[in-house]
Amino acid sequence: MDSAETLLAEHGINGVSLREILRDAKANPAALNYHFGSRDGLIQAILDRHGHATKVPRLEMIRALENADSQPTITELIDLIVDPLLEFLHEEGESGRRFLLFLARLHSDRTGIILQMENEKFPEMAKGMRDVSAIACSHLSKKERLRRLSMVLDATYHSLANADVMINAWSKNNHAAELKEHVATLKCFLTGGLSAPAIKD
Repeated sequence: MDSAETLLAEHGINGVSLREILRDAKANPAALNYHFGSRDGLIQAILDRHGHATKVPRLEMIRALENADSQPTITELIDLIVDPLLEFLHEEGESGRRFLLFLARLHSDRTGIILQMENEKFPEMAKGMRDVSAIACSHLSKKERLRRLSMVLDATYHSLANADVMINAWSKNNHAAELKEHVATLKCFLTGGLSAPAIKD
């Protein structure tokens, strides 16, 4: 899975053959077929491996918003998207960055597979995200809201995984302040995108 995660992130979901992944991992076809069955099975396993680390904290944040006295704002929606990924980076370091690079490529190449996984394995979280975004972005039509949220996710994955502070020998102890500054700028950028007025026909 480490080899697949790295190679697929670098070359694209359809840019690497299973044979190349097996060669890099020093594994044999029988092992891949036994454990994963196919390319999609391998992708699903990579998503499953890190899924709970980001989805469970996000669900807890959704529940807090649902129990709040006020309606969720765009700022809180952005926190909901970014903060669990930031926490994941702090905990996992380079392994977390590799996964975000994989997510960035997967989101660009096959956007629907991430949404499908969330709906199947984390239905409460997926529904909560839809509800929060619908309220926070009530000025947008559903079509426009989904389009902008897709852009937000794309920018988030790429920005976090490719930040200079992540690439240059990042460590949670030495570069936490720099990463915090980077994330603050990212959130301002994303908030502006979601807050912009609806496009007139």
